Amino acid sequence: MKRKFLFLGLISIFLLVLGSCGTKEESVRFEGEGDHWKALYLLNKGEKGSIIYKGKDKEKVGKVSYVVEGETSKLSGTDDETEGKINLNGSCSGCSTQSSNAPYHVTIKWNGKEDKFDLTSK
Repeated sequence: MKRKFLFLGLISIFLLVLGSCGTKEESVRFEGEGDHWKALYLLNKGEKGSIIYKGKDKEKVGKVSYVVEGETSKLSGTDDETEGKINLNGSCSGCSTQSSNAPYHVTIKWNGKEDKFDLTSK
């Protein structure tokens, strides 16, 4: 009888350990910058990040359109009042399947200008 309980106890512990391994979410950090903008995107932790203007006159940036394109997803939008910062917060469907080896391609357009760069995992 003791052997049965010991065996069941060991099996329960084994299953508990295996189950807890699969629930850990790792965050992958993607970073990059172009001539005028820089960006940070955190994948798997609520999928959030930001695109920041590197110039001095941030209040004069005006309307900005952006595209962040990965191997399995595309995040895009337009922001009228950025003041030099665009927040990317959980609005990308399919981004969580992005490989950490593949970059995101970023295109930003504002005031008749364009900046392109890649975000790579760090």
